[in-house]
Amino acid sequence: MQVGSIVRSVHIAVPAGARGIVMRILGDMAMVTWYAGEPGASLQLNTEPFFLEDLIDTGEFVRPTGVQVH
Repeated sequence: MQVGSIVRSVHIAVPAGARGIVMRILGDMAMVTWYAGEPGASLQLNTEPFFLEDLIDTGEFVRPTGVQVH
């Protein structure tokens, strides 16, 4: 998993069917921006920190806007 990975989760805090984009990874946690459905094509819900173990990598990737890559 890396910045830009599209993820899902079965965590109770994530609505069923929501998908997110990993915006930042800090140790064993990631900041994820969640969308009601397809990222960028559906309503943005919120951005929250999640443990990496609670995220399911879909294998899809996007480059989030505003993220600096060194």
